[in-house]
Parts: sequence; structure tokens; C-alpha cells
Amino acid sequence: MADAVKGLMDKITNDDPETRGQQLWVMFALAMFLVATLNWYAYVREPEVIEVRQLLEYKNEVVKVEGTLISWVEDPYASGDDRVDAIIDDGTGVVESRWYRPGDMPPIGTTVTVMGDVIEYDGRIWIQSLGAGAMEWTSSDLPDVEVLAIADIAQDPASYVGEVIQLTGFISKSITPDATFTSAYLGDHPNYGNSEHQMHLIIRSAKGEWIEATSKVEVQGILTYQQRDLRWSLQVQGPEILVDRNHIVNIPQLDWNAQATWSYQSGQTVTMTGVLTTTSEDWALYGPSGTSICVLPTDEDRQADATESMHNTLQTVEGRLLWSETKAGWCIDANEGTSPALVNPETPINLLAMLSADPVGMVADPDTTYTLSAYIKYAVEPGVENEEAYFVDSASYSPGWTTVAVIVPGPRSAWLESGQNIIANVSVGWDDEDMRIRLTVHDYTLGAVPSARTLLWDDGATQWSYARDQNVLLNGRAEFTDNQWLLFRDGSNESVALNLQGQAIGVDEYHANQSMTWAGRLRQVQSDDGMSLVYTLDQADVLDSDGDGLGDTLEQNIGTSTTSEDTDDDGETDREEHVNGQT
Repeated sequence: MADAVKGLMDKITNDDPETRGQQLWVMFALAMFLVATLNWYAYVREPEVIEVRQLLEYKNEVVKVEGTLISWVEDPYASGDDRVDAIIDDGTGVVESRWYRPGDMPPIGTTVTVMGDVIEYDGRIWIQSLGAGAMEWTSSDLPDVEVLAIADIAQDPASYVGEVIQLTGFISKSITPDATFTSAYLGDHPNYGNSEHQMHLIIRSAKGEWIEATSKVEVQGILTYQQRDLRWSLQVQGPEILVDRNHIVNIPQLDWNAQATWSYQSGQTVTMTGVLTTTSEDWALYGPSGTSICVLPTDEDRQADATESMHNTLQTVEGRLLWSETKAGWCIDANEGTSPALVNPETPINLLAMLSADPVGMVADPDTTYTLSAYIKYAVEPGVENEEAYFVDSASYSPGWTTVAVIVPGPRSAWLESGQNIIANVSVGWDDEDMRIRLTVHDYTLGAVPSARTLLWDDGATQWSYARDQNVLLNGRAEFTDNQWLLFRDGSNESVALNLQGQAIGVDEYHANQSMTWAGRLRQVQSDDGMSLVYTLDQADVLDSDGDGLGDTLEQNIGTSTTSEDTDDDGETDREEHVNGQT
């Protein structure tokens, strides 16, 4: 074999003119073979895994970088590119991977391997990748996620730097579907002003759908310290934000007299009540002082108006509050809202909206009835005919609470509970004696009874007065003293009287002499000597959520469920098993 190769090389390298042409063809063939071999090697060889700090040494070469995915943005310039810009941190530095025709993205904090060309241009360097296989990871590379509360971060944020954490809270503002980079706050209360703690969010990549302000969301990301703004921020990805659809978002009502504050609701779904004017071109809503706001109806709204004109009628509209460049003003846009129609004739008018839209016109027409939605301010006792009550525009106290006096027909067999929703047909009149508007309720439908309010002994009599006549929960130990049942605070002589409901289980042999959670209606009555007011718990019994005859506190102690009367599903109730000594 060696002799054959030697002979071939001798023929190529000799100076015989007769073989010179043959020599050139053979040399050309060898050169093509060598080039093809080198190209094949460059194609099949495994790219080298390098550190980010070494990238400048590999310009225009295909390399691999292994590190932690700390953020990514899909279509960063909203130009329709099939591209993801990902940021990778390997501990020696940070590099951007521009990934064209990408595949699925892993969660933030995943250890990934990115392959691509090292590009340097105008002082910037990045990795340019193509195709779904350019980023690799396995299930073992996914991050360990720590589920925390916002309060946990507030206590010691530095201890979570660089970690992947998961938080649940209420987002402070509406996020547009196409926002590729935005910021917001995550609070621990849907009312921004009532949040004890707020976590700043930096949101990258578009969610693809609206996220309403005050929505309950679950976010996952990496905690970082922003030196420029001197604050902690959680880096999250828009597509990974999970929205709790069971949480009801409170839709704000715009106030005609506070136009300067409308910008705070920009992008949110809002409601507003006024006199609606409809034309073939423009629709508008007018307030009591002649001010107006444009409304952008859907095709369904225009069809409904064509069937039965809504022109110059009092209406409540719902849509997304957006600034219109063409009209140089605010508009309520139903086409961008969550509701398919701007006007829903079956929606009761909000109490505040009804009175703010046209109060003078309503008082002047006392025979007209309106269907409104409101909340009961104070509990109203049954059995009283034509009782005076008060309606408010929210279930619990909030700044700017609107209160209106009403006359409720009676007698009734059930309590009207504080904070309970009521849908009522009312007429509007003027009370000369008190110089105020008063509503007369003709008929009504009540919503669900609000949950009982938990009382604390440390709150004292003043705070308890705010829960007067309401259903409450109070922890204590029941004792029969001086011919009456009293509920004592543990380790104290403080007590309230108990008026037990029939067949109360809280005083039987299985609950006696134990500290339990009691439920009842807090009443304030005169003392026996008539010289003071004292609190009593009416219709009192221990809290029994599942109705199995065992108080919740007792069930927690013995290990049975407080939400199922038959914890082990064997056909025998928890109380029967407890009485028989099986628990």
C-alpha cells in the first residue's frame, strides 16, 4: 500500500510534460476532497462548551454556553419576529441569546445549554441561535421553587437573592396583552391602599391577554436588587403569570366629579352611569354637570340600539378606559373590555352611579322605579314594619363610602345582614324633615349572607361596637354561673352572656369545660340593674362548619375534618365515632 501511494505521489510531482495535465486534475481532486472533509468535520464535531467571559475568543464560531436562564422576551420589538431573546448567566458573566424559530421556553431559573454563533457588532456581543434544538435542558435542570408570602420576603429579602421563588398576590395595574416589558406591584390585598406589603415586579415578554388590575395572580421568578432604584424586584415572565379566575375583580366606578383621577384607572375595565346619547357615528355618556365621555360600542350594542333606542336614556356602561388620540380624550371601549356588550340592560344600576348621574331628575320623578344593586350598611332586625335602614355602595368600609337612607318594607322573617348585597326596586323621594334623598324599597332580593366576623378579646368594647347585631365568632370557655351561661376569656374573668340556641352542642359532655370557638349574634342590651349596656351572644353555639355535631375546635383536636361530617367516608358520622370512642 505504501508503495502504491509513493508511486502516485511520484507521478504527481515529476516534471514529465506528458503527465502534467493529469497531475493538475489529480491535485484538484485531492483539494476538493480535503475541503469536503474539513466541512464535514466542522459540521459533525460537537461545539465546545465555553464560559461567557471567553466569548470574545470565539467570534464567528459555533459554541455552547451552559448557565441559568434568568429572563427572556418573546418578539422583543413587537415586530412579528419569530424570535426570543434570552439572558443566560453562568457565574462568569451574562450573555444574550437571540434565538430564531425557537421552541418552548423553560421556567426562569432553569439550567440550560445554549448553542449558537458568537456575534460581535458595534461593541456588543451575543449568541445567535436557530431552531428548536438550540436550547437544551432536562427535568433535573428545572429549578427548586420556594413558595413564599410577600411578608416572608419583607422580613429578610437579602436571604432570597438569586433564588427562584413563587408568590401569590394582587396585581396593582392592568397589563396589556402585547406589553413586552412593563412593571407593576404585587400586593397582599386587592385594595392597593390596604396592602401591608408590596413586591415590585419586572415583567418581560407579552402575556397575550389582558391581566386586570387587582387580579389575584401567581408569579414565579428570581429576586434581584435594583441599584438604580434602590429597591428589590422580582423578575418574572408574562406568559408564566397564572391568573386565578375564581377571584372576582372589583370593577371601579368612575366619578364624574373626579376627572383628574381617571388616569389612575387607565387600561382598566370600568363602569360609569349617565345619560347615553347614540348616533350613527358617535356615542357619548353625559354626567350631571354636562360633562361627557366618549363610548365605543360593539356591533351588538348598535344592533340593540337599532331594535330599541337607548338615546337619551339613563344607562350604566362597562368597558376599558383608554385614551383616544383621535378624540383627544378618555373613552370607554367595549371592544377592548371583558364584556361583549357596552350596555347590559339586565345589570342593576350601581347606587353611587344612579345618584351621581342625575339626582335632580330622579327626585323630580318620584313615581319612577329603578333597579339598583347596593349593600346593607347596618344589620336590620326582622319583625319591624317599614324599618329605616341605610344602603352603601361597597360591602365593607372604604374611603368615600356613599350612604343613602332607605325605608325597607316589613315585617320580615329574616335579618338583613351588614355587608349583604341587595338587589332592590326603589323609588327616589325627598325627605323634608332631614333634608336629604330617601329611597323607598318596594321589593328586593338578598345576596349571600356574609361570613361571620371574628372578635378578639383585646379589641375591647369600642371595637366590638362596630360588630353590633352582626354574626360573630369568639373564642372562649362556657360556664354556667349564677343561673346563666357565660363565655369566659381563657385565663381571665372577662365574659359575655350566652343566650344558647335550641339543642346547643357547645354545652354537652363532649364540649364542656373546653376552650372553643363560639358563633352567635352580638347584641348590646341593658344590664340587670338598667344602669349600663352589656354584650350578649344570641343564638349561640360552638362553630360546627360541617354540621356533624362536633365543634370545629374539637374536631381539630381529635384529627377529624371540619368540612366533612364523615371524614373516613365509612357511613358513620364523626360524632357517632367520637361518642363510640373510635376517635
